[in-house]
Amino acid sequence: MLYTPMELAEIVSTRIAHDLGGTIGALGSALELIAENNNVMDADTQKIITSAANTLKARQRFLRIAFGLDTKANNSEELKKICEDYITTFGNPATPIELNINTISPEIAKLVFLCVMTAADICMRGGKISIEINKNNMTLNVASDYKLVAGKIAVYKDIINGNKPQEYISQYVQLIYLRELLGNDVPMQLNVSENEMTLIIG
Repeated sequence: MLYTPMELAEIVSTRIAHDLGGTIGALGSALELIAENNNVMDADTQKIITSAANTLKARQRFLRIAFGLDTKANNSEELKKICEDYITTFGNPATPIELNINTISPEIAKLVFLCVMTAADICMRGGKISIEINKNNMTLNVASDYKLVAGKIAVYKDIINGNKPQEYISQYVQLIYLRELLGNDVPMQLNVSENEMTLIIG
């Protein structure tokens, strides 16, 4: 284990606060606008509030399973819907992220969610995320018409090779946590090009 339990807790808490904080700020700003408008909510403000509320709900449900103890999801379809809702909170609606997962059992939901999070973080301009699971391994594939985020992928390689990121550690918590959960005995292989990344676990 590269990180102590205390260090992992700090990194996870920082990332969750970051992922929810911006949307909470937008919600707070919208409420301030309503107060300045004599507590009358116009259509634009309502749109901001609705979008912020949906984003918070989607991310909270996802992050609870990725890093929490109790999934509160009992079947594959529900788990896939939580992943789909989560990735809609990223990027531009004009270049969405597509998700294809054959099945998710509750027993491995945490591992799958951490893979989804790892993939979504490098698809800044849309793409396709595919996860295939069989009895031997799990394969995560990310492909895009645009370049993936090369700087983050370089750090991904370091983490998989057992090295600690030197800065902005919370940006990589999903892969750090995944590596820690799997342990050193489970192999991880990363293949990368400008527009595609494949991670094979097992």
